[in-house]
Amino acid sequence: MASYLAKRLGVAVVTIFIVVSASFFMIRLMPGSPMSALQAQLRVQGGLTEVEIQQKVSAIYGVSPTGPVWEQYLSYVGHTLRGDLGRPITNPGTTVVQVVAGALPWTIVVVALALVISFLLGIAIGAAMAAFPNGWFSKVMTFVVSFLSAVPSYLVAIILLYLLADTWQLFPLGGAYSVDATPGLNVAFLGSIAYHAVLPIAAYVITSFGGWALGMKGSAVSVLGAEYVRAAESRGLSDRRVAQSYVGRNSMLPMITQLALSVGFMFGGSVLIETYFQYPGVGYYLIQSVNQRDYSLMMGCFLLITVSVIVTNLLVDLLYPLIDPRIASPAARKRADDSATRGAGSGVDVVPVGGSVA
Repeated sequence: MASYLAKRLGVAVVTIFIVVSASFFMIRLMPGSPMSALQAQLRVQGGLTEVEIQQKVSAIYGVSPTGPVWEQYLSYVGHTLRGDLGRPITNPGTTVVQVVAGALPWTIVVVALALVISFLLGIAIGAAMAAFPNGWFSKVMTFVVSFLSAVPSYLVAIILLYLLADTWQLFPLGGAYSVDATPGLNVAFLGSIAYHAVLPIAAYVITSFGGWALGMKGSAVSVLGAEYVRAAESRGLSDRRVAQSYVGRNSMLPMITQLALSVGFMFGGSVLIETYFQYPGVGYYLIQSVNQRDYSLMMGCFLLITVSVIVTNLLVDLLYPLIDPRIASPAARKRADDSATRGAGSGVDVVPVGGSVA
């Protein structure tokens, strides 16, 4: 287990270092040389000496635009590892870290809550579809979730805005909270946040729960056809025992992996949904930085998304051995393979992940 943990941590650290390095060269290779463009813009504005221009560019990008490439690279990596991602071009009075940190809570409020709702709803519907594959519920829901999964989230956002916000005026058109609400831990402010979050969450859930449902259905159906499930049923185990110990845990493994990836990408927000609803999350600022060629803020958002994906995958790698000890232990895998061989020869199937001998 210790070697497994060390390998996963090592891979995560190396991957983050590669991402930081890649972000440096992406800035330099972008069309028009962002640092040169900023220098030219500052010269046109006037009022700054050449030294002050170099200092301003260095403060924004975290590197000296006139130094050797290797010196710029070391400076950029050093600043990034210390948490200094530079300053936004559009708002040099603050830092990229402050902008991203201020946007994170709003992304977590909308996207994280929507992700949890869509995941739980999709898993429940997918499990029911797999349990009753020939029933009317499975047939109807297969059509519904397939259709909704194909609809773009921004189209649902536009429809919700037009009908519920503009035509019927049941919800606000955008923003994170009302302008007359006093920020703080008070009922009025929290209620305003919840009221403004309804439509963004609904747009995300409507277009994403279907994917979870179809994935869970496919995973559960594949597990239901496994030999160890049929063996458990032939031994007279109750349907509830088979569903929980044999089907449920095994079919959830691939769904947990997908959830981890979704949690990582969650920090990027749903960029179009946040943009349409003018919700000040990470995805909203990512779109703004792209439109305004604010490369420092853009790379800060990209770095956050990448690191979050790596960290969540690392957490899943660390949790998997708790679900299936064979993943981390070669000896356990060998014992499981030997047991499977003996079971195949004797007509008795092996115990699955998380299962126990009846």
